[in-house]
Amino acid sequence: MSSSRILLVGLLAAACVLGLLPSVQAGTVRDDRSPELYLNLAGQPQYAAVGKLTIHATDGWYLGSGTLISNADTAWVLTAGHCVDNAIGLTFNIGGKDYTAAKWVDNPSWNGNLSRGYDIGLVQLSTSVAGVTPATRYTGSREVGATATIAGYGMTGTGKTGATQPAGTKLAGQNVVDQVAAGKGSSARVLMIDFDNPLRRFDSSMGSSKPLDLEYMVAPGDSGGGLFITDKSGTYLAGVTSFLQAWDGTLNSDYGDIGGFTRVSVFNSWINSIIGVPKVSGMLMGLDAPLGPAAALPEPTTLGLLALGLAALAARRRTSKTRPGER
Repeated sequence: MSSSRILLVGLLAAACVLGLLPSVQAGTVRDDRSPELYLNLAGQPQYAAVGKLTIHATDGWYLGSGTLISNADTAWVLTAGHCVDNAIGLTFNIGGKDYTAAKWVDNPSWNGNLSRGYDIGLVQLSTSVAGVTPATRYTGSREVGATATIAGYGMTGTGKTGATQPAGTKLAGQNVVDQVAAGKGSSARVLMIDFDNPLRRFDSSMGSSKPLDLEYMVAPGDSGGGLFITDKSGTYLAGVTSFLQAWDGTLNSDYGDIGGFTRVSVFNSWINSIIGVPKVSGMLMGLDAPLGPAAALPEPTTLGLLALGLAALAARRRTSKTRPGER
C-alpha cells in the first residue's frame, strides 16, 4: 500500500446494551466547550423529530436513533438499515412517549456492507405521533460544504477521551459535510465528516482543519439519527447516521475520527414508494468529492457493542497545509 494511503478501520455505530444506559449525553464533543451548549442545540425545535429507537433483537436489547419523517394516519421513522435488519421488535421514544412499531423494512440493496452506502431503513409506528412535526427531507445534491447539525442518542465523551460514557440522552453538534463516497456527484450514497482537533490540524483528513464552534462526532448508539442542513427556506434531513471510521485503528469517536451518513436525497424515491408521500425540496451550495474503495475488517468485541455490520473505507489523508483553492 502506498504511504500516502491509510486503511481506515470501520465500525457501524451500533446500538448499546440497554442495561448500560443511564441518562447521559450522546456523541463526542470538543473538550474546550461546555456540554450544555450541545444539549441546548439538541433541544431546538427543528431537531425535535429525532427520537430514541429501542431494538429487540434475537440476542438482546439495543439502542439506536431515528427521525420522524411522516405523521399522517400512521407515523414513519427513517433510521439505519442495520438498526432494523435483525430486529424482532422496535419501540420509538419521542416527545416523552413510547410508540410501538407495526412493521419495518431495510433497503433491498442493504447487505451489511457499509461501503456500498445502502444503510437505510424505515419503521412504521402503530399510531401517529402527538405534538411532533416530522422532519422535511432534503432533495438537493449540494450537501458538501454545508454546515450540518447531527442529533442522536449515542455514547458520549470529548475529542480527547473519545466515547467513554454510556448512551441514552439526546445530544446535537455540528460539522461540515466534507466529501461524498459510494459513488460520484449527485449519485453518491454517503456523506462524510471528520472530527477536527482545535490543537492539532493534522487530525483533519478532509476539508478545512479548523473546527466549528460546536464540532461533533457520532458515537455508538447514534445509528439511524439525523444529519440536518439549513438554508433560507428551512431545515432539512439530509443524512442518516451509519458508521464510524478511525485513522488510528481505535474506534472511539475521538479527534480525527470520521463519520459516515447515508445520503437521504438519493433514497427519496425508495422512501416515497414505501410511505406514499410526495417529494419535498431544498437546496444548498457545495462541491462534491468522492472517496476511495473499501475493504472488510473483522468484528470488534470491545465496549459491549453489537456490530451488526462492518466495513472500512480507504482514503487519502492530507499531511500538509491546505493549498489555496483546495478543500
